[in-house]
Parts: sequence; C-alpha cells; structure tokens
Amino acid sequence: MSSKFLSVALLAALGAAAYGCQANVDGSADGQPSPPGGAAGSGPQGASTPEQVLASAACQKPAPGAAPLRRLSNAEYRNTVQDLLAVVPGIGAAVSTATKDFVEEAESLGFRNNTDFLGVSSLVAQGYLDAAESLAPAIASTAALLPCTTQDAACAKTFVETFGKRAFRRPLLPEEVARYTAVFDKAQAKGYGFQTGVEWMAFSMLQSTQFLYRVELGAARGVDYAPSPYETANRLSYLIWQSMPDQALFDAADRGELSEKKQIEAQARRLLKDPKASRLLEYFDQWLDTDRLTTFDRDVNVYPGLPANLPQLLQNETHAFVSYLLQSPTGSLGELLSGQYSFLNADLAKHYGVTGPTGAAYERVELPGRSGVLTQGMLLSHDKPTRTSIVRRGLKVRLDMLCNRVPAPPNNVQLDLEGLGSGLTQRQRLEKHRVEPSCSGCHTLMDPLGVVFEGFDAVGRPRVTDESGMPVVTSSEITATRDMNGAVADAAGLGQALANSQEVRDCYVTQSFRFFYGRDYSTADQCSMAQLFIAFRDSKQSLSELIVALTQTDQFLYRPAPEAL
Repeated sequence: MSSKFLSVALLAALGAAAYGCQANVDGSADGQPSPPGGAAGSGPQGASTPEQVLASAACQKPAPGAAPLRRLSNAEYRNTVQDLLAVVPGIGAAVSTATKDFVEEAESLGFRNNTDFLGVSSLVAQGYLDAAESLAPAIASTAALLPCTTQDAACAKTFVETFGKRAFRRPLLPEEVARYTAVFDKAQAKGYGFQTGVEWMAFSMLQSTQFLYRVELGAARGVDYAPSPYETANRLSYLIWQSMPDQALFDAADRGELSEKKQIEAQARRLLKDPKASRLLEYFDQWLDTDRLTTFDRDVNVYPGLPANLPQLLQNETHAFVSYLLQSPTGSLGELLSGQYSFLNADLAKHYGVTGPTGAAYERVELPGRSGVLTQGMLLSHDKPTRTSIVRRGLKVRLDMLCNRVPAPPNNVQLDLEGLGSGLTQRQRLEKHRVEPSCSGCHTLMDPLGVVFEGFDAVGRPRVTDESGMPVVTSSEITATRDMNGAVADAAGLGQALANSQEVRDCYVTQSFRFFYGRDYSTADQCSMAQLFIAFRDSKQSLSELIVALTQTDQFLYRPAPEAL
C-alpha cells in the first residue's frame, strides 16, 4: 500500500474527538450529586427516594444525559473484529497478533472505557493502522466475505455495501459507497488486481472513524430525540456483548424495529442467553480487579510450591462464580458478595487445601468462612509479594463497594510500617500508624475494612497466623458508612453486612452505570439512575435483571437533541 494511502487513513482516525462530562472519584464530592436513593435531598427539588425523583417535573418526559462519541475500547475492538471476521480461518490468533501492541487505556473510576480517556494519540492511531494492515489481506483472501465471484468493479461495489454495513454497523450512504469504490478504482489504475483492490478498501474501512467509533446521529421521535434502529442495535450489542450486532439485530433494524421498550427488552434477553454474553465478565474483571492478576507476583521463599498457573486458576474461579450467578434466576449482588461457596478444579482445590473436584473442570464447592468474590482473586490482586496488604484490601472495599472517596496521603507521610516496631502484626503496626493525626482520617476508612480479611494469606489460603507466625485477629469495628456501622467478626461477617447494605446496592448500580454507559453520572442522569435503582430493588438485586434494566432507561432509549449537545 502506498504511504500516501496510509497517511490518509491515519489522519482519518485522528480526526474524531470524543466528548463527555469529566469524571470524579466520588459521586458525592466535588460538585457531583449523590445518586437518587442515596443521601436524602439528592434528587430534583430535594427528592430523597427514586420514586420521588421519577415523580418530579424533571422526569415527566424523557430525560437522557450526555451521549458522548464513544471510541471502541481495546476489548470492544478485539471482539468486534473477531465477530466481523468470524469466517476467516484462524481469526482468533490473527486478532491477538494484530492488537498485541495496542496502548492500554487509562483507568478512571475503576474502569478503562470512560469516554473522557479514550482519545486517539499518535500511538493509538499507529496501533489501529498496524492492525488494519495486518487484517486486510485476510479479508481480501477469504471467499466467504466476498459476495460475488466476478472480480470486477460491480463485485467490488457489492463488497463495499455488504462488508461495509457490518463494519460500520449500519447501511452505507451512497457517497460512502462511492468513496470506497474509488479506492478500488485507484488500485486498479495502478495495475493491481482485484484482491489487492479489496484489501485496500478493507484497510480503509478498518481505519475509518465509522468503524473505530460508535457514531450516533440520532433521529427525531415525536418531540423527543432517539437513536436510530441501527444505533439502538449497536447500543444493545455493545452493552451486553462488547461487540457489533449479530444478523438478528441487523434484521430487526432493517425492519425499523427497536424503537419500543418491549422490543428492546426482548432482544436484551436474547443476547443474554447467547454464549457471547460471557463478555460481560470484562465488567466484573475491571470492577473486581481480577484482570490485575496478570501481574501477580509472590516471593517463592515466603510462599513456596505455588501452582505455576495460579493467577489463571484464580481468574477462572471468579469467572465461573460470576457466570453462574448471571445465568441463575436468583443470582444476586448479595450472593456475589456473601456466598460461602465457589467453583474450583482439582488444582485450585489442592491449593486451598480442601476436598473438591478431581479434574480440570470447575465445579461448585461449599467453602464455609468465605464470602463470594471478596475472598477470591479480587482480594489477592492488591497484596504484596511477601505479605497481605490490609490497607489496599480495605481501600478496594471502600472505593468500589461503597463508592466512597478516600483522599490521597500527605506527601511527607511515613509509609514504612516495618519501622513502627518489631514483633508486631501488620494490624498492630497500623494501629500505631493511626495515632498520627495526618494518617488517622484516611486509615480509619480503610484499615477496619481490610483487617477482616487477615484470615486469608496473600495467595488466598485460610490461615490463623500471619507471615511471621503471629496470630491473626479478624474482628473489626466498621465506621463511616450509611447503614453498616458496627462490629464484624471476619470476612464472612463483612460480606453479609455488605450484602445487606443499601449503600452497597446503590454503589453497584452506580458502578454499572459508569461501565456500561462509558462515563460517570451527572445531574442530568437522575431520572435514569432512579429507574435503575427501582429496577434493581424490585428484582431483588438480580445481576442479570440489572443488565436488562440498563437497556430500559431514558439514557439508553433516548439521546439529547442536537442543540442540547
């Protein structure tokens, strides 16, 4: 391909700009409103319950918040290419190779798909260019992607219309068809054959903003503004599958459907039953930090004899557990946080020191004393190579289970706990540390939540003594919460308290909003947030029903009119 052609494609990728609202660490701080259902007086006109929010004047007509232009995340890109090119032999390995040098996205509010942080730097653009150049030859050489065999300009045009519709997730406009067939004509004029011409067109499409972004222009619907049927199909498939629509969604959009809530709900439930719904685990990996297990590192002198594949075993455990709850009619947030069972295979059961499965398959095993995902890989992703980390474990719960804000430590703070005295447990050192006024405020928020997990070491095994052989104490007094202050005995006790907490339920809805809508909430989202709180409550905190509810809000069903953007 000519360097001129490459540079044009690169500029096209750089030309799009995402926009949206600035995210904050804590929704109740720095001017961000508390979500309805949280603190009293947080909704419009002082409304304190979701029902009061929805009864307010602000919610008497569709009230969507911002609808930023969303670039595909790395996970969405990989899934989209995988599905777009599913008929290409060896596409899985090809996608892995093509995207291996993609720039990792910045994290915001615990997630890596926030639109504010998905800009296109020169390195990101180069990654897209390299991926397109790697994939285009496979597209051009795969007969199943070519709608005809005549190998002429008419066939090239048909390819643009058929492949382009799937790549752009909508029918191409006449001027777009002309633009890409002109690329084919240019290749022909330079003496290249039909296959090279198709390769050039495919390369160009994979570099287009229409492929790399989820572009929405919307359509008038009465006095309201809403996504078009194809845009709604995209919203559905990317929310549940993290990928492009399938043929059934394209067919529904072709028929002009997907404008009614019941139609959208039916499609959402269909998508949830598809194997591709397993991609919802991307949300849980980021929320629970089990994706961080790829950097898992333990000192073999402190923890000898660990399975070489322990990080993968731990992530598989959480995946099996979450998948079970997503597929179960009764799978709830409470069970996610407090279930005293998990899914183990022979290797992980041996590591935990329990009787369990004898093969490679993951099977349910009762584990009294454990507490759902709280005592799985999430716990270990915050520990250190030689010991557990009470502070980091507690911070994880405070930030991501309670959605509370914890200020950064002072610049001159003493972080060396070992210097606080020998012969002390980590808990005792932290108790001395909290005597310092500059440390007390933050550590009071974190440490009591972290010490309850001291019954599990830094590789996930139950224990009664710490790394130094000193007895561990797991009892704690929880403070600074809306509805779960008080004594807890251990991790299972904290898990039950979290499972019973309305603050935790509100936080989970908030976290789901942030990930699945790709941004933090604002005052403009209070109607949609109220709709989610009510749906989650009425479903008895069902994990799968909340996914469906996310497709039924004003935020999903509508978009701001152009003049409001």
